[in-house]
Amino acid sequence: MASLLLLALGACGSQQGAALFVGDERVPETTIDGYVTTIADFRAEQGEDLSIHDYAGDREQVVVYVLYSELGQAVGLDPVDSAGADELEAIALEAEQYFQQLVAQSEPRPLTDAEIEAATAAAATDANVAGYSQGDLELLAGFTDDLAGYIEEYDISVNPRYGDFDLSPLPSVFPVEVPQR
Repeated sequence: MASLLLLALGACGSQQGAALFVGDERVPETTIDGYVTTIADFRAEQGEDLSIHDYAGDREQVVVYVLYSELGQAVGLDPVDSAGADELEAIALEAEQYFQQLVAQSEPRPLTDAEIEAATAAAATDANVAGYSQGDLELLAGFTDDLAGYIEEYDISVNPRYGDFDLSPLPSVFPVEVPQR
């Protein structure tokens, strides 16, 4: 009996069928699954062996696309022209352009000692991070502060099905965890 009650409570808490929430927008899991199926179809056309493919990375990338798309719309960013693109290409293009607009609106801020330490550690093992200037890191710091604010302001959350979810472009230095619901 107790296990049934826990299952019922868990289903209510995650709002079955919802992949993510941004403000009043509820994105169904079927939307995410449809995009992942499109990716799988493309991979199959390219001759990949899908029986050994792990879809977790594709699913996470699609959630990021949809989340940035929904956030850009909620914030009221300039609409994106995706004429001629299929549905998956359109959502990826929209997400990238909204991401760029959000970064452009961000104000750089000085790094904390902990962030300097984390950036130094990340740069030791990641050539991309090693190539970042102080200004790049300060802009990312401001941007991730903005992201954390958007998560709170727009009540952004993801279904626990997607596991721990970090929206930061550099999570080892500037973590921006998205709550689960």
